[in-house]
Amino acid sequence: MNHQIYLSHGCAVLKSVSLHTDVHAHLAHQWTFSLDAKPFSLWLDEHWQQATEIFIPSQRPHQFAEQSGLFLTVLIDADCTVQYQTQLQHLLQRHIAGGSSSDLSGFLQALTALRQISDNRIRQVLALIETAQTESDCSANSLAGKVALSPGRFLHLFKAQTGVPLRKYLRWQKLLRVFRALAAPNPPAFTELALQAGFYDAAHLANEIRQSFGLALSDIVHNSQFFQDNLPQIR
Repeated sequence: MNHQIYLSHGCAVLKSVSLHTDVHAHLAHQWTFSLDAKPFSLWLDEHWQQATEIFIPSQRPHQFAEQSGLFLTVLIDADCTVQYQTQLQHLLQRHIAGGSSSDLSGFLQALTALRQISDNRIRQVLALIETAQTESDCSANSLAGKVALSPGRFLHLFKAQTGVPLRKYLRWQKLLRVFRALAAPNPPAFTELALQAGFYDAAHLANEIRQSFGLALSDIVHNSQFFQDNLPQIR
């Protein structure tokens, strides 16, 4: 398998055997590591450089030269809590230093453990979001009312528990629906897929994918090995 992608709310993990992008920027912070210790070439901060690992802040233009190898890229929403971002960074560093960095199973298990929801009210809300039929069902007022909290208190508690603001969690929820559909046999056409996931149209979906991952939706779909047969969802 050439590429693997693992998605969670606020975080994406990509393992690939090549790097090649045009100049772009996206909303997530990005860490990229060479898993075989071979330096990669990238354009960042107005010049070309070589590295075996790099951190690229949100909205910073960058470009990877075409190259083969084994690479791990982690994208995290810039609006995630500082605590969650710090925990993820430490987890990444331990994983890379552990010597078995090409095997992601242990890393993904540890990543799952970072987000343990201890408040039953937020657990209830997450279940409601998963089964919601309309966007109005997921408004702060509606969800707060379901668990008897004021909207302000609810939003604070939601971010503290999940590590992601509600509006960003809902955005990632829509992207997860898209990737699940793409991983299934005979995925729908772009327009139908966009509407099913809650986007206005295919152009809106393509723009969200580009802003989130720095990738064109068509490039993802045309590379049939980009997804595993059963796309795991990290919780």
